Amino acid sequence: MNNILYNNGLYIHIPFCNKICPYCDFHKMVASDALKEKYINALIKEAKIKNISNLKFNTVYIGGGTPSSLANQLLRKLLFELSKMVNFKDLVEFTIEANPSDINEEFLQTLNEYNVSRLSIGIQTFNEHISNLINRHTSVFEFNRIINLLDKYHIDNYSIDLMYGFFNQTIEDIKKDLDIIFSTKVKHISIYSLILEDKTIFSKLVKEGKELSCDDETQSLMYHFIIDYLRKHNFIQYETSNFSLPGYESKHNLIYWNYMSYYSLGSGATSIINNKEEIMATKINDYITSLSNDQLPNSSIRILNLDEQIFDYVMMNLRKCEGINLDWFKQRFKNNLFDVLPKVNILLNQGLLINQVNYLFIPEKYFYVANSIIVKLLEEIII
Repeated sequence: MNNILYNNGLYIHIPFCNKICPYCDFHKMVASDALKEKYINALIKEAKIKNISNLKFNTVYIGGGTPSSLANQLLRKLLFELSKMVNFKDLVEFTIEANPSDINEEFLQTLNEYNVSRLSIGIQTFNEHISNLINRHTSVFEFNRIINLLDKYHIDNYSIDLMYGFFNQTIEDIKKDLDIIFSTKVKHISIYSLILEDKTIFSKLVKEGKELSCDDETQSLMYHFIIDYLRKHNFIQYETSNFSLPGYESKHNLIYWNYMSYYSLGSGATSIINNKEEIMATKINDYITSLSNDQLPNSSIRILNLDEQIFDYVMMNLRKCEGINLDWFKQRFKNNLFDVLPKVNILLNQGLLINQVNYLFIPEKYFYVANSIIVKLLEEIII
């Protein structure tokens, strides 16, 4: 992968879903069309008050929640107003997330009209048992319908989300899902193991004694099977959970992983600009009320000190397979990483990190436990 840095991304949060997935802890809700319209009006107002038309963006990413859960007329309104402030034609990448059931001709016509260049589709699985468990159903027939529509509207840059790690799921189940996905011209895949997050339906079920996830060893075997499968299809792993054909990496998400500045709009959205972190109010009604009165909602703002910046930089960059560029680290923080984080030498001696051609990275066989390695490295920094 080349070392292009895509700075100044714009993230737009749509906190609505048609239904709540039992494993999801994102900021979202099921809402009426009337509330969605008030929210979109508030979102447009926030963009105007913040004068985003004066900013230069390389990428735009509309996520959630489920942006495609908006009625097409409302989605068009949002895109139309944004297009007055952001030149979509000049973007390196413009992504929107969608549920399979929301993808129809009207939706794709709208994406084409407003130069949306990339679609992220939440398939998760085609397995009937797991589909019933997570209450997300996409048949192979439905998937093929979607792919045919994407071909019709010349949308060839799409990413598929895939989940694994469920109780009683087998590697053969995962292979079947991958075989179906690779019957298409897919360019990008994101894989996610089942994590039992607090305050989710699944978390409650586990506390009641239901087995939902498989053991860590089995999850690790599944993870490495997926890596091997994707490599055979010429996919490059560029982050612990993300794979693509060369040139189809998520340019917007690379902004996060390279720890560059980015702007966000919407309830609960986080921006990091010049080492200042701002988290917008998460109560949707408060967000709407403030902006209807031409005032920005309350937000949590903190200036990140040097330790916090280094902590976040290392944590994000080590998720990338290429790891940390040590020259860039020194240029940014005016310090040698080995002086700031002396534990790096211990991890190098243990083989948990590799220093090669001035990059510090986690070897592939330890990708699955990357988080624990990063935690060990950062123990000196208490955030």
